[in-house]
Amino acid sequence: MTSSLRGIFAAVLTPYAEDLSCDAALLAQHCRRLLDEGCHGVSLFGTTGEGPALCAAERCRGLEAVRDAGVPTDRLLPATGAASLPETVELSRHALSVGCCNLLVMPPFFFKNVPDEGVYRFFSELVERVGDASARYYLYNFPAVTGVAIGREVVGRLRATLGPAIAGVKDSSGELAYMTGLLSDHPGMAVFTGWETLFRDLVRAGGSGNISGMANIIAPELRRIFDRPDDTSLETLRAALERLVATVSGMAVTPAIKELTAHLRGEPSWRRLRPPLEGVSAADARTLRKAFDEFRAHAPAA
Repeated sequence: MTSSLRGIFAAVLTPYAEDLSCDAALLAQHCRRLLDEGCHGVSLFGTTGEGPALCAAERCRGLEAVRDAGVPTDRLLPATGAASLPETVELSRHALSVGCCNLLVMPPFFFKNVPDEGVYRFFSELVERVGDASARYYLYNFPAVTGVAIGREVVGRLRATLGPAIAGVKDSSGELAYMTGLLSDHPGMAVFTGWETLFRDLVRAGGSGNISGMANIIAPELRRIFDRPDDTSLETLRAALERLVATVSGMAVTPAIKELTAHLRGEPSWRRLRPPLEGVSAADARTLRKAFDEFRAHAPAA
């Protein structure tokens, strides 16, 4: 039982128009640009993409716009998780209807510290209600945001009962032992990390790669590390990456990455966020731009 997904996936930012509607045209353009810059694929409407701030209809229209712009559906990993089971089913069915078989699903994130049985039942009910044998689900473990952990035992039960439908896990907890434990428990299952500073070690341990927000701005550098995980000549690049990630992660991450995207692309509209998120302060923006420019200065050329 193997997974076809592997590599660097951008957790894509969601751009907004002046009225704070999703700018689907810019979203599609951005996804195509990220693939050109080295991403193996793109993941829409996750944490970095402010997915919970968008209604189901907006997420469906955005996914269709990206597909219609020519992004191959086998390089799309839409996030279909929502606070309710019926909406998660709706989003998952829609993604499948437009040709996306790979789905990234976080557990419901309103009720905190729920028992493992509840987490298991949510995912098993989802797979049964969607009822499509072609669907491949990637469980999204990010307890710091959702308040709900997807334990290794739950993953094991789901794999045992649902088989190839449970294709992988994206872990954003930052616990390398959790990820390597999953690799040991389930040979051939895809395991991704949401932390750019961990994916080299994960890939060397047999993991599948990285799904994270920083790929919006440093996709070529992340791809270089992925392609050459044992290359000691890239230590300078990895050290520069750790410094940049430390700066970004010390702030509100999505606003920080949007600030850097506006800086990199020369497109101020990337700074727009939906309430309750707010942009970074002027001082933090200067800190971010300085850190990014230093990263680029110290990152060796390909």
